[in-house]
Amino acid sequence: MTTAGARPPKRPGSQGPGSRPPCEAVLLDLDGTLVLSEEVHRLAWQAFFDTWGVEVTDADYEQQYMGRRPSDVIAGVPGPWTGADARAVLSTMTAFTLEHAGSVEVVPGAAALIRRLRVKYPVSVITSAGALWAQHLLDKVLGVRHLVDVVITAEDTTSGKPSPEGYLRACTALRARPAHCLAFEDSLSGVSALVAAGVRDIVGVTTTTAAADLTLAGARWTVPDLTAASVRSISGALRAHSPAAGRNDEETEA
Repeated sequence: MTTAGARPPKRPGSQGPGSRPPCEAVLLDLDGTLVLSEEVHRLAWQAFFDTWGVEVTDADYEQQYMGRRPSDVIAGVPGPWTGADARAVLSTMTAFTLEHAGSVEVVPGAAALIRRLRVKYPVSVITSAGALWAQHLLDKVLGVRHLVDVVITAEDTTSGKPSPEGYLRACTALRARPAHCLAFEDSLSGVSALVAAGVRDIVGVTTTTAAADLTLAGARWTVPDLTAASVRSISGALRAHSPAAGRNDEETEA
């Protein structure tokens, strides 16, 4: 786990009867949510499949591989790789993805959304990828690493998505309650992890998964990208309805 060393997250004030709890933190997936890197990961997995002489359909890939840590897949998905050295496989796949990092594109609006949210809310990025890949994307591709309070990578958890461990670790580090967080995810395993963590305000980004599937998994909203126009519908989840704070909706709207 790495931190930006910026301002400490704030705990909310007291709430009035019937008021909506304020957003305490924003939780963000990385690949597929902030950057369009799935093609790079798909190619890395395909190289892995070719090595073992295995054919995997797109449907199976989406259900069992996409958005998950390679170490979890190797340990949990039966195949000729069962019992293989997960560290060696992970090292090879990380090298491949870094080699092709130049082809990664930013999801429209991603960097601007982080800059806008970070003015009011602590921000964490939780990814199934390794630390080197996450650092490269946040620093070199998105240019927002200094704005992210906490980064949870594959090295920081014993179980990857759909386990809620990564998201729960982020909430603990930010001193935020999962039910009072807003989250963005693009994969079924990621949305399932958020639901298991107790996060209710989930935005499904339809860059890699159909809106209907994300909704069925537990997403409250779905958006095609992270531009201001797309995320305007979720602004209500970012308002702190706290009479004690003495602010109205216009003053607290993101």
